Formats: sequence, structure tokens, C-alpha cells
Amino acid sequence: MSRLFPEKLRVLLTPGELLAGGRSLACDPAAGPEPWQGPVAALRTLEWTKPCRVTLVLSNHFVRYAVLPWSDGLSTPAEEEAYLRHHFAKIHGERAKGWSLRASEAPRAAPRLASAIDTALAEALKAAFPKEGKAKLVSVQPELMEAANRWRQAIPAAGAWLVLAEPERACIALHAGQGWRSVQNAKGDWFTLLDRERYRLHSDEGDVPSLVLLSGTKAPANGEGWEFRELAA
Repeated sequence: MSRLFPEKLRVLLTPGELLAGGRSLACDPAAGPEPWQGPVAALRTLEWTKPCRVTLVLSNHFVRYAVLPWSDGLSTPAEEEAYLRHHFAKIHGERAKGWSLRASEAPRAAPRLASAIDTALAEALKAAFPKEGKAKLVSVQPELMEAANRWRQAIPAAGAWLVLAEPERACIALHAGQGWRSVQNAKGDWFTLLDRERYRLHSDEGDVPSLVLLSGTKAPANGEGWEFRELAA
């Protein structure tokens, strides 16, 4: 590890709270027209007492997701960008033009998980870490992407649901077979959203896994065809 930046620090931004190591800062989600402006303002107030390498994790409140079908026709970064933007525009319309996009790696022919954040948010996060500062921003990760990487080994070959519950919102993704099959990031009760998504996929594609890997809330008792497994924070 570099002697200049010996420490790694994970910082989680949510609408109402910023978590940096052992520190917690309250945020005002109504600080501006966008819900991320309060957390970014709190991020700028942090005093970095020693050099560190910072990974920012963005609450799913600030991210849109999609599952992308595999395409053999992408050979350049420009084609990849155009493919991502076209896919998000089909779902969200013209506003997708103002988003920064990325897609996960996947085996050939497997669907990929893609994410989008406001470009203004991406720029504001970079601006919060000036070149002369002690803290260096090394990565910005949507919460679902980070969780999928962190708990990849917990997903069995038969597949599982990954549920990230937050106050008044849940992000629900299904990994089965060759890769990602669905993702929903919406307001509402997590169990209601999960049950609805299972019904939709079961109707369209047949049987789906019963295992649910759950983060952000206590796992209920197994039942109604579900097997719940709580993930460590």
C-alpha cells in the first residue's frame, strides 16, 4: 500500500446521514432541489486529519439501475456508452442524457447490471476532494454494485435475490443462471416489492429462486416460499 495514502476509508452517503468510518453526520435531504445535495454539503465539511484513500458508496436513493442484455456489437468505449444511454433513455426518457453511466463486467453472453447517477452529482463528488487535500477519492460505487461485489460468494449457483432495504425504499436484484435477471429500485416496503417482483418474473419466465440475501433490516422467519438469510453489515 502507498505510504502517501496508507488508509482506506469507506464513506456512505444517504439522504439523511453520512457515514465515514466511525463518524456519522446528519444531512438535510431538503438542502436543495436534489436529494444528494445535503449529503454532498456534509461531505465538504469533513476534516481529513491524515492522508487516506476514499471510496464513496452512494445510497440507492441516488442511483438508477437496469439489466442490460448482452450485445456482440460493442467493440469501442463510444459504442458501449451509446448502448448504455439508449437503454436508459428507453426507460427514463430525455433526462437520461444528463446521467453518468457504467455497467458491470459479466461473462460473455450474460446480462449485465448497469447504473446511472446525475452527472452533476458525479462532478460535485470529485470537487469535494481537491488535489492538494489529504483525502484522495479513488472510487465512487452505487450501493447495489458494492453489495454485489462484497457478497458475491454468498450467491449460490442456483441463484438468489439480493435485497437492500432502506427507510421507505428497497433495491431488489435477482441473480440466477448466467447472471442478473432483474433489478427494481423503488419506494415502498421491501417485502411487498420483493413479492411483487417474484410474481412478475414467475409469470414471465417460470420458477425463480427462493433464497433472499437481506441487508439493512432484520430477516423475518422463513415462510410463504421464501428462505431469508441476513447479511452482515
